[in-house]
Amino acid sequence: MDESSQAIAALLPGARARDAAAAEALVAALYPVVMAVVERRRPRSVDAEDLAQEVFLKLFQHLDDFRGGGPELIAWVRRTAFTTCLNQHRRRKSRPELRWADLSDEQVAALEAVHAATADPTPAEQAGGRDLLEALLSRLAPKERLLVELVEVEQRGGEEVQALTGWSAVNIRVRLFRARRKLRRLFGELVKEHERD
Repeated sequence: MDESSQAIAALLPGARARDAAAAEALVAALYPVVMAVVERRRPRSVDAEDLAQEVFLKLFQHLDDFRGGGPELIAWVRRTAFTTCLNQHRRRKSRPELRWADLSDEQVAALEAVHAATADPTPAEQAGGRDLLEALLSRLAPKERLLVELVEVEQRGGEEVQALTGWSAVNIRVRLFRARRKLRRLFGELVKEHERD
């Protein structure tokens, strides 16, 4: 058990006893863990601090039921932050169709560069590519989107994805397969629409 896990474990009894100083110290110790997940996983339209507060609210609501030490609490808080972000994505119900006309100039340039197989995209094309990726990912189901971000964008390993999501390896492979297939279809539809114009 590392020092931060030991420090968190030492704060648990005080936080359970409703000691304000221990609770504040626990929040301060876990804040970087929560924000690391929330900053990467939140919908762009949702404030990271609001989601972090929601995670800590859940933490203190269930703290009396929690059995385990510092490492287990850190893992539980990560999963809770991940699930909280996933729920925020679910709340964004409307996923309108992505059309060529809706793309920004930078996104169009990025799409044309990919379609033309440009070896060295310009900085504007790179920025447009990131925006285009965000637009395509927003059309996926929330679980699929977060899984693609974890595996494809952040290059996280299978065990790390399992630990963060709580999903089985088979579940992850199936969801990832479906998500990749949807992304290919969405991208193909954009390219076909551009070729028709």
